[in-house]
Amino acid sequence: MTLYLTQDDVKKVLDMPSTIQAVEDGFREMGKKAIEMPPRVYLHFPKGVLIAMPAYMPGLGAAGTKLVTVHPDNKKEHNLPAVIARIILNSPENGLPLAIMDGTYITALRTGAAGAVGIKYLANENSEIVGLCGAGVQGRSQIMGLMEVRKNIKLVKVFDIIPNTLNAFIKEMQELYTSTKFVPVNNPEQATIDSDIIITCTPSPTPFIKGEWLKKGAHVSAIGADTAAKRELETSVIKKSDKLVVDFIPQAFVVGDFAKPKEEGVVSESNIYAEMGEIVSGLKKGRISPTENTLFKATGLAIEDVGTACKVYELAKKKGIGVNLQS
Repeated sequence: MTLYLTQDDVKKVLDMPSTIQAVEDGFREMGKKAIEMPPRVYLHFPKGVLIAMPAYMPGLGAAGTKLVTVHPDNKKEHNLPAVIARIILNSPENGLPLAIMDGTYITALRTGAAGAVGIKYLANENSEIVGLCGAGVQGRSQIMGLMEVRKNIKLVKVFDIIPNTLNAFIKEMQELYTSTKFVPVNNPEQATIDSDIIITCTPSPTPFIKGEWLKKGAHVSAIGADTAAKRELETSVIKKSDKLVVDFIPQAFVVGDFAKPKEEGVVSESNIYAEMGEIVSGLKKGRISPTENTLFKATGLAIEDVGTACKVYELAKKKGIGVNLQS
């Protein structure tokens, strides 16, 4: 039988600490080269994309595929989420679909968890000031992940181009994290200046973070640009970084943040210090100096989805959540 899990079912069993553990385990397996994961496959629609993302992790007994659509104008035009996803989890032993589950909430949390893993290994441990650009669903997820791996955050400066979204986000985060001060700022420069950690999670087609704004020792968590049409970082940010770390080299140079600087001859695959899996598995060191400028470019990996879905499946079975479908 196949277990069917709705988004409400997934929310009942999945939290950020569990997601960070699943994502970190996936990176570790990737670093050990103990996974099978081809680059993502894209179908381009007039207003969005469909992405197919399969992965197999033998060490974790996890295999499956995420199908996800990204339509940035969905909320405004159809009152639907910008990201809609489903994950099919398969048995590596016999191919049986073990579960079909909502992947939209998993996508949100695992992306926040990926950013958190990058911060854990690359940001200064005593980081106190954060600049966040993007106050949507992913902004919330990034803050949730951040707060799990850095406990001394005193100030989060938040920028978003939609005032109502920004104000609602500030109110919600302030209620959730009362020991941290959340303040709105007027532009990306104000969010970046003097920040120990800068998180970008927007669908912007135009770069808006400049290298000259980064303080010595800052960490940039570049999350939003996951297609060639999106770009959040100016080339000067690449030049300012002492360590360039990506989740997966073949995908990193497809998206705008690295594709354009590569065209300009500023960066190539040889300039990448490490994939995150190499750092998590101990093959390479993360931050080694408080003055290093570090950058983690996340594009989103199938191992994150499949690993998290495997954890959801196990927890749901244990708690008796979901509906069993006859095959």
